[in-house]
Amino acid sequence: MGSTETMGGSRAAPQGRDRTIRLGLLAVWALAALWLAWHHVPWRDEVRALTIALSGDTTLDMLRNLHGEGHPALWYLLLRWTHAVIQSPIVLPIVAFALSAAAMTVLVLKSPFRLTTVALFMFGGLALFEYTVSARNYGISMLVLFVFAWLYPRWRDRGIVMGLVIFALCNTNVPANFLGAALVGFWLLDIFSEEGFRWSRKYGWWLANAAIAAAGAAVCFLTVFPTVHDAASIDHPGGLGLGDVIGALTTSVVAFPDLAAPAWFGTGFGSVLLTLLITGSLAGLLRSPAAFLTGAGVLMIFKLFYLLVYPGGYRHQGLLLVFLLTLYWLVAAGRGGAWPEKWSLIRRVADIAARIGGIAFILLLALQLAHSGRHMEAAMRGIPYSRVHDLANLLEREGLTEATVMSQPDVFAEPLPYYAGNPVWLLREQKYGTVVRFTNHARLDQSLDDILNDARRIAGETGKPVVILLKYHLDGTAPPRRYAEGYLGHFYSDPDQERRFLGATRRIARFEPAITDESYDVYLLTGG
Repeated sequence: MGSTETMGGSRAAPQGRDRTIRLGLLAVWALAALWLAWHHVPWRDEVRALTIALSGDTTLDMLRNLHGEGHPALWYLLLRWTHAVIQSPIVLPIVAFALSAAAMTVLVLKSPFRLTTVALFMFGGLALFEYTVSARNYGISMLVLFVFAWLYPRWRDRGIVMGLVIFALCNTNVPANFLGAALVGFWLLDIFSEEGFRWSRKYGWWLANAAIAAAGAAVCFLTVFPTVHDAASIDHPGGLGLGDVIGALTTSVVAFPDLAAPAWFGTGFGSVLLTLLITGSLAGLLRSPAAFLTGAGVLMIFKLFYLLVYPGGYRHQGLLLVFLLTLYWLVAAGRGGAWPEKWSLIRRVADIAARIGGIAFILLLALQLAHSGRHMEAAMRGIPYSRVHDLANLLEREGLTEATVMSQPDVFAEPLPYYAGNPVWLLREQKYGTVVRFTNHARLDQSLDDILNDARRIAGETGKPVVILLKYHLDGTAPPRRYAEGYLGHFYSDPDQERRFLGATRRIARFEPAITDESYDVYLLTGG
């Protein structure tokens, strides 16, 4: 590409020395990812998925428990089925790494890109950590998108293979459904560039596969909705207006801040550069009408979704980057059509945009190295992703393996089942459990006295010790404080509450820092 010339152009599968170098690159990536995985401590979102996947006596029971969770079923099924063979929590990193390794193998050996492009993506924050080491369902989307790009030239006009691929994509995560719809649109525009309005068997195969893709989206919808997490969305007290929609569509960096280097978050320079790189990367596809239009469509939809419906993290925002790479792949393979010969001005502009856009996309990929470098540095310095492993070791060392654990906020205790079997009391929902519901039907305002009262009551009912995790440091002298806890309401305390709490407990550990917010003080109820 100039676009494709810059990023690799259309080329045959690697052979000889090139293949050997690529296999070596894959081996280096695998070693780096395994090293990070060895030092990784799973955090709440990872363990939460495993907890749900293993719930229920049957797969059908698990699917009932999953309903409304906010994610489709494919990731949970893979975890459950793999656990049936291995029967260990280690299935979490194993499945995540296996899926990502498969994606990297397809990218390395089947993509048309030069080694520079391949290496930048492989060792960026998405492929090296976010979709590989952090065991979430978003890594499956990367594999399925690469498989689509690889198989599309061979299977576009025959069979239902591509429809099944999109069906799977729609059941990896909710935003992936937008990507599935975009691929169906790309396919239609690709055929139209060849056939125009003349009916052919190609349209017939497209209709059959589009129906399969739509069925995949329907399965996802029925699994996800109605959601049990009524608090897990962006709140719009005054409702959504036209101004909100226009603002979201005309803003790039606000929806994708994590695609910038970490040091640039919130800086004016970083915002301008990231906007230029995202816009330029899209413009690099301008030679292909299908690729450019579907890329622009996904960019707009993601902006609306992340700014107006659900705030996207790096794993969500990264799907745009993977999708753009998939489109560049398809264009390099000669797919996506071309502008009519008579539209000479657009074709000339597209040639210039392709050259500049290809460079912009390379730079956007290069920015992701800062994310992986941050995780490498943290691992070398011994800073874990979460402190839950330290907590489990403390409970074992202090003879507290039967103690009830409660935490403020509740979600800090979600990863504990990966390492320990302690019962967990959910303060907001007033029940035992290991999966927190982000619901407004709970105790939305919670004080330090509420926590102390719950701890005393649970200790009296069970006759067992109670361990309390607190996000905030206490010293008994701080002024009254009130903290917003996102989906979890508010927490507040004052000096009197702090003194009562400190008089009835003993702090047995302070675990900090961590890459995530899962660092906390650990208290043991002493009954004072």
